[in-house]
Amino acid sequence: MALRRSVVVGVVVCVAAVGGLSGCQGTAERGRAVHAASNPANASRAASDDSLDGLTAPQISRRMWDAMDTTSSMTLEFAGVLRAKPLQMKVAMTVKGTCASAVRQEGWMMQVIRVDDGTAYIKGDAGYWTAMGAKGKTIGELAGNRWIKFPSNSAPGRRLAGSCDLNTVLGRIKPNHAASTKGGAGTVNGRPVVIIRQKESSGTSTLSVAAKGKPYLLKIASADAMTITFGAFDQPLHVTAPPANQTIDLSLFGGDSGLDV
Repeated sequence: MALRRSVVVGVVVCVAAVGGLSGCQGTAERGRAVHAASNPANASRAASDDSLDGLTAPQISRRMWDAMDTTSSMTLEFAGVLRAKPLQMKVAMTVKGTCASAVRQEGWMMQVIRVDDGTAYIKGDAGYWTAMGAKGKTIGELAGNRWIKFPSNSAPGRRLAGSCDLNTVLGRIKPNHAASTKGGAGTVNGRPVVIIRQKESSGTSTLSVAAKGKPYLLKIASADAMTITFGAFDQPLHVTAPPANQTIDLSLFGGDSGLDV
């Protein structure tokens, strides 16, 4: 399971750094229905019985992934340290690529939204733009308190799509089922969970799986103290574009190449 930096750099940095948009397009796939097709007995059991009692850790991992692989929307909350500074991020996203996110790190905050037609918008505070360097500061002075609009056919707009797409993000954290081991019981936000562990070269990641109801993955804690908490499964997400008088067009920055900070 590639938690740690692949998720944080692949999602947080792609959302948070306009200068990194040229490298943020995602290609991972979740493989929806592939596991069910190859394991019809498991798929049938998952549909009729969510109990994890008596299952091995690999079986729990597969049951959890079956549940995650059929969700249409969810929220993800990241907490940890990136580039030696505490970072927090919350994202709500759907399989259709609609999303709303907010990222906060020491000295700055920024937001991203992506609406149904694929148009994306970014807004950062003065600290965020200053952190992007001299050109970023100039961009921030021009944008002010407005959202920068990225049409769906622009290079940044296309690349942000990967960071807003639930299929792509979950594809980056798919566990190695066979490598799972049991870790006991616990709770996440008051909900009982079954804990399974994934041993990796850098340490052991802990996955907390809902013990009642659908066996959703509720939390991942990595060896380097990065955590991702999941919630709001299958809840509707309504994201609307900012008013036109609160946006500024990408063309004012020189088009696709103008944000190369």
